Amino acid sequence: MVASTFEELAPALPNEMAGLRRKLLQWLSGFPLDPESKHDMTLATYEALANVAAHAYPDGHGWARLQARREGDTITITVTDTGCGIPATRPKKAGLRTSGGRGLLLIDQVTDQSDIASGEKGTTVRMTWRPPSLRDAS
Repeated sequence: MVASTFEELAPALPNEMAGLRRKLLQWLSGFPLDPESKHDMTLATYEALANVAAHAYPDGHGWARLQARREGDTITITVTDTGCGIPATRPKKAGLRTSGGRGLLLIDQVTDQSDIASGEKGTTVRMTWRPPSLRDAS
């Protein structure tokens, strides 16, 4: 039986974020998920983790927390850091000439719901999915 929750903490470094993605994929493999849903979950989560590694800690030292929970036909994945936060002036839409911003838009596109809370004490990205395969399995 697969645990209904998953949690890992890792240094906010690119290779560590890739390791968290692999651990999440292993946890997700224990559920009857269709390939598209599993892909969307790992893609969006990695985008959130990559943002932590790239932006949260300008001095290069910090942590990323990855939490996931299955409740019935819903999977919620949360990525949290205690970094500098997302600037309030970030562009609402990514453009071809920007150096970023596409990850948050991608997260919005592949989740059923996403919420971002950011401030001086860090950022939390909460992503929720209700995959058809879990609705059918219930």
